[in-house]
Amino acid sequence: METTTDTPVCGLVDPELVSQVLGTAEVSTTGDGAVDREVRLTAPASCSIKPADASQPVIQVRIGEVVDGADYWRKKLDQEAAKAGCELQYTDDPGYGYACDYTTGMYNPGSSVDVLRGDRIIRVVIYKWSGSTHEQRVKIAEEIVRDADKNLTAFDNSSKS
Repeated sequence: METTTDTPVCGLVDPELVSQVLGTAEVSTTGDGAVDREVRLTAPASCSIKPADASQPVIQVRIGEVVDGADYWRKKLDQEAAKAGCELQYTDDPGYGYACDYTTGMYNPGSSVDVLRGDRIIRVVIYKWSGSTHEQRVKIAEEIVRDADKNLTAFDNSSKS
């Protein structure tokens, strides 16, 4: 279990962003968090974050490296968005991809942002956040995409030294 500090949660997410969804209480995490690039070539860095004393809300972050080329992933994201009934809405920032709203199923209420950002595929899902709107969830998910990408780059740079 982690407490909210200045250190990114799982090495990926700024505690301030986490607290916007979960509040300032202690958090519980699962997943490997920031892992070396060599590992990310075969399996994404991942982290699920929730309150230590509750099962919701949940923030899930997954970041993998592009090994099949950017064009492959742009096409895959186009297909995913169409299959999910979501519009492809990003072409630049926070990356190339889409956001989805989940009104049924296990992510309800929930939203995701799935993007190709540089040479990484980044997927953020925020769900079971009672009283939140799709717009609130997407805004924070977009910020988490940018922040996690920045923090993973810093992690990569620090592991080279």
